[in-house]
Amino acid sequence: MRDLNVCIIAFSSTSQSVNLYKILKNKKYNVVMIQTPCTISAGCARSIELKEKDLDAVVNEIKQNNLEIKGIYRRVLNDSTRRYYYSEIDI
Repeated sequence: MRDLNVCIIAFSSTSQSVNLYKILKNKKYNVVMIQTPCTISAGCARSIELKEKDLDAVVNEIKQNNLEIKGIYRRVLNDSTRRYYYSEIDI
């Protein structure tokens, strides 16, 4: 299994994901708005993907802006099945 150094932030609402995305883009973070993988959530369809090296700074932005998130997940590749899975990160 390989860690790909990518994290995904899942949200309970689209407005929370859009708010954080705008904040992070304005501060020049390298983030991408993606469809939430169905293995993470069947709720809100939007998540933010970021490099794991930026995780601490992004968590600080979430806290400073009082944003609600559903969870943060690390994307991992299972070498034997060649499929991704997501491991939740405690913050």
